[in-house]
Amino acid sequence: MPRLTLADGRTLAYTGGDPGGRPVVLFHGAPGSRAFRPRDTETRAAGVRLVTFDRPGYDGSDAVADPTLLGVARDTLDLVDALGVERFGVVAWSGGVPAAVATAFAAPERVTRLALVSGPGPLDEVPGGWEALGDYRRPTAEMARREPHRSVRAVSRHMEPYLENPVSFLGSRRGPDGAVFDDPELGPMLERQVTAAIVPGPAGIAADLVAMWLPWGFALSDVSVPTTVFHAALDAYNEADALAFAARIPDARLVVWPDAGHLGILTHWPEVLASVGAPIA
Repeated sequence: MPRLTLADGRTLAYTGGDPGGRPVVLFHGAPGSRAFRPRDTETRAAGVRLVTFDRPGYDGSDAVADPTLLGVARDTLDLVDALGVERFGVVAWSGGVPAAVATAFAAPERVTRLALVSGPGPLDEVPGGWEALGDYRRPTAEMARREPHRSVRAVSRHMEPYLENPVSFLGSRRGPDGAVFDDPELGPMLERQVTAAIVPGPAGIAADLVAMWLPWGFALSDVSVPTTVFHAALDAYNEADALAFAARIPDARLVVWPDAGHLGILTHWPEVLASVGAPIA
């Protein structure tokens, strides 16, 4: 497993992809890990060098004391620097979307295009964002604004039941995404990546959630990278977030998949790669 030592001494685990391809950095979900990878055959056919990494606290990457989205952006730029990559596309799915947006904001001269798939937006910019958290999650998110370390502990307690059986986090594996879970390549990949994320403990998802609940440190209107926002119509979540991204990021367009659920990135992967500049084979 390749590892990078960051300036503050933390370790970042990553996969560097095929050096001969067009570089694209993929941000996994929450919880998730660098093992989250759509079909390799489709990635190779598009001529893409797919770079993935574990965000702080997941699998092979050390946790961070004070999680922020712009902190993950700095880790991302340190990684691509170490790989000798100057300009790159960014793709993010689900809980990885906030950190990907932060990376595009932090380095518009390096991120060529941005693709956001089924992910949450900033609570202060998405209409009804706070209300959508519900009575269970909203108090923990509000706590993150006052006492982030206490919020981290609350998320960690919530994750305890999944430590012995990480794949149970994937739910019933029926509904709009049932065929994806049944796929002989994608189903086992989803189990591997969530197991790798949860087995080391809850530090990763706690960091992700607190960072996305805090103020992001910039406005969506400050993101200057051309962006495609993908929304899966059969996904019960993130519709308001997708609309906010598309409306507030100046150079953004919205694409709706009528046939897809939350895992639509896996069934529409060539289209997602094409949106960040990779040709469809």
